[in-house]
Amino acid sequence: MARTKKTVDKEELRQRRAVLYEAIEAGAVTLQHAVKEMRAISRMTQAEFATHRGVSTKVIKEIESGKGNPTIQTLNRIGQFFGLEVAFVRTETLREKKIAPASAGAISPQ
Repeated sequence: MARTKKTVDKEELRQRRAVLYEAIEAGAVTLQHAVKEMRAISRMTQAEFATHRGVSTKVIKEIESGKGNPTIQTLNRIGQFFGLEVAFVRTETLREKKIAPASAGAISPQ
C-alpha cells in the first residue's frame, strides 16, 4: 500500500527550519534531535532521507537512536541540504549561559 503524505503547510515547515537553526546556534539541540528534525522537516522516512542524503539507512537509524558514531563526511552529507556543516563550537552549555532554549515542538534541548 502506497504511503500518502498530508498536505504540506509550507509556512509551518519554514518555521520549524527557523527554530532548528536557532536551536543549533544556541547549542540547544543534540545531533540525534537535529537529524530527526531535519528528516521530519523533509517529510521523509529514514530510508528516504538516507537515500536522499547518500548515506545508509543504518547510519540514520543509529544517529536518531543516539547510538551512531558518524564520520564528519557523513554529517556533512546529512547537513548539506540544510546549509549546515560540521564545525568547531564552544562547549559552554545553555545552563552556564542561563539562556532559555528555543521553543519548538520537535526540538529537544540537551
